[in-house]
Amino acid sequence: MTTPSHPLEDLEDQTWTSLMQLARSLHLKDAKLQPTLDAIISQAVQTIEPAEHAGVILVLNGKLIPQATLGEPPYILDSLQQQTGSGPCIDSAREQSVISIDNMGTDTRWPKFIGQAISLGVSSMLCVPLWVDELRLGTLSLYGQKPDAFTPQHLQLAYLYATHAALALADAQRTAQLLEALRNRDVIGQAKGILIERLKITPQEAFVQLSSASQRANVKLTVVAEHLVTTGELMPT
Repeated sequence: MTTPSHPLEDLEDQTWTSLMQLARSLHLKDAKLQPTLDAIISQAVQTIEPAEHAGVILVLNGKLIPQATLGEPPYILDSLQQQTGSGPCIDSAREQSVISIDNMGTDTRWPKFIGQAISLGVSSMLCVPLWVDELRLGTLSLYGQKPDAFTPQHLQLAYLYATHAALALADAQRTAQLLEALRNRDVIGQAKGILIERLKITPQEAFVQLSSASQRANVKLTVVAEHLVTTGELMPT
């Protein structure tokens, strides 16, 4: 993991206040994932002044997927990176390092990405990895309309911001996973109840029936359960 080495002394008191407010606002109990992502990108633009637009790419099931954008450039550019598998944010997430593009007009890396960025009025960029412990979460990208928009102090500030954002993001992801697990348990319980009542069988036998249907259809158990609850029938093979 590569981190900026610039000193913190140049950060203004107002910036520290903004970071503390950010930490409090992002770390909400039982925060949902998408509102957390939306807050991360909107406050990034407010906190890191040269940033005109922002986006977040997340690692989901081993793939890098755009999940939140503020403004047209990150929406188009993050989608382009997903399609091509190449670009500064993709590399930042893979390598877990901060990537800076000071001037799109002179940078020779990622030619297709650079060309598209220039056409959208983007002249400079920062990509900062989001991570907690050894868990890679994704990348926060910041877009500037002027060359050399991001100073060393802005880079340091972006890194500090990403640290807070990653913690909030990890909390929101854990909450989402817990809610999904509870929802799956509930729907499986409903499906078992239907089979118990209909076939006059035990809960264990009902679970075996659902599991067998899952294997025959080659889909997850929760999908079979949802189909049964919705249609009243076991999923056909």
